[in-house]
Amino acid sequence: MKERLLVLAKAVPEISKKYEHLVCVAGLTDEGKWRRIYPIPWKVFWKNSDKYFKKKMWIEYELKEDCPSDCRPESRKIKSETITPLEEASFREIEGLLKERLTTIEELERKTPRVQSLGVVKPVEIIGFEPTTNKHYEELLVKRGQLNLMGKGAVQLEIPRYKYRYIFRDDKEKVHEIICEDWEVGELYRKCENYRKEGKYKDEEEVHKKVREKFLYEIPKKGDVYFIVGSHFRFPTYLIIGVIYPKKSDSF
Repeated sequence: MKERLLVLAKAVPEISKKYEHLVCVAGLTDEGKWRRIYPIPWKVFWKNSDKYFKKKMWIEYELKEDCPSDCRPESRKIKSETITPLEEASFREIEGLLKERLTTIEELERKTPRVQSLGVVKPVEIIGFEPTTNKHYEELLVKRGQLNLMGKGAVQLEIPRYKYRYIFRDDKEKVHEIICEDWEVGELYRKCENYRKEGKYKDEEEVHKKVREKFLYEIPKKGDVYFIVGSHFRFPTYLIIGVIYPKKSDSF
């Protein structure tokens, strides 16, 4: 069975013993259903891949079977070799779809991930964007080393020492602090950290300052911001897996 998906979330790559490096991809189908697809190999996102796609693009693929692949109702396993990149959607089109589906963190938590594990929230106030130590850093270094000993991992996946959390309100009262796993955050941190290692940035605080400048100040200035949130596989907690905002190339 084929399915079309508007990609709204492309999260930081993860290490998987079974599939090596994986990327969490989620969005809305052309039937308006939330969907999380798996497994998406990291190599799909190499620039020379004929299956390369990014956020805000439609893609098509074949499902392995049309039933949940884990305890979250939106999850599906796909045949990754069947991925076909299609056209890019405009921000206006995306925003129209998101406004119809707005929810809050509290509402998602009440439902629990077994009922709804994906959703979109719109921050009414973004208060901060702060680094937090990656508590799995040492564990992931060991796991990456194990993959290399098994003859895998020809391309090294950089393990971030820090992740970042958004501090925001999605209503007028409660403040949320939620880890942001958007690929853009991970890539910007990686580039800034490399600059630090090369001596272009003086210390980690300057790295955090540069990342914060974009995601706390620059992005909200561009227009409305939406957070695509998804539940963790093992824990009933929600992460920001996609940040949707207008770019210069978006037409209105």
